[in-house]
Amino acid sequence: MKIIEADDPYKILSGLLFYDVLIFTCQSMWHLKDWILNDPRFGAKDIAVVKAEIHASPCLLVCSDLANGTKHLSLNCPKTGGTLSEHTGVHIDPAKGIFLEFYYITCRDSSDKFHGMEVRALLRQCRDTWAGIINRYHLSVVDVGMAQQGVQADGPAFDGSAA
Repeated sequence: MKIIEADDPYKILSGLLFYDVLIFTCQSMWHLKDWILNDPRFGAKDIAVVKAEIHASPCLLVCSDLANGTKHLSLNCPKTGGTLSEHTGVHIDPAKGIFLEFYYITCRDSSDKFHGMEVRALLRQCRDTWAGIINRYHLSVVDVGMAQQGVQADGPAFDGSAA
């Protein structure tokens, strides 16, 4: 996200196109689900609940279509029908070191809340959604175990010694 949100990403990119970084970011943002759902050390109490929440998140589903549509060239079963527009604008201010390219989400349904949204805004929503999911479910099995044992997070260390 540092590159995506930079005032002039080309100062950081070193030979990559900004569009390529957008695609990599969408792919990484969506495929984070694979790590969360498949890593037993994530420690979710109920992985089916986590999976359901991921697949019910509208911004992540749009990101899924962007990620998989660019990865596979086309989608047989799009989740939302969201695609990335062609490069549609720039903001240049050399005095401030700004060189921004703009890409917008295009949805089959023009009334979709993501239709016309600039991709950075979508990726911020996705990042915030992942943060919420991770905060709710990471090591939730441990939280349940601690609650069953009557141990509080700010109480004694897990090995029984003082923190």
